[in-house]
Amino acid sequence: MTTKTPTEIAVPTLEWVLSLHVLIEPADDLGACTDGQRSNYRITGGHFEGLNVRGDVLAGGADFYLQRSDGVGELDARYSLRSDQGEWINIHNLGLITLSERGRTQVAQGLWPIAEEDYHCSCTPRFQVASGRLDWLTRSVMIGKVSYPAVDRVTIHCYRLS
Repeated sequence: MTTKTPTEIAVPTLEWVLSLHVLIEPADDLGACTDGQRSNYRITGGHFEGLNVRGDVLAGGADFYLQRSDGVGELDARYSLRSDQGEWINIHNLGLITLSERGRTQVAQGLWPIAEEDYHCSCTPRFQVASGRLDWLTRSVMIGKVSYPAVDRVTIHCYRLS
């Protein structure tokens, strides 16, 4: 079923394609920089599953996080995956996180993670793969819904626009 706007423009639908369960280290705080407060969250592993693909998140890479002065957080994560069939997948996630007033208060008190209703985090994952079975990942526009189930875990559910 295609939904249309009042002006008859078709609205894209979302199709789930992949979920990533990423393990991270505590932040390496760079400190106050010209563009805000910078921290690196090193990636230590994890796993993923998706449409006809599954495997491991490889240790290495990081989320080079920026806490802007307006309170918005910018995600910039680069890391690699390896499928259970031996295929390498590079991923680059750019995203934003915004907090509710209660979420900002909790984070200021040193609490993390906070309840999902107190933040909104989404990203635009881009994939690099060799030509072949998984190259459909490079021909799709993706969005991701990011959640933080534990202090050392990030979950990203990736959807393609169709």
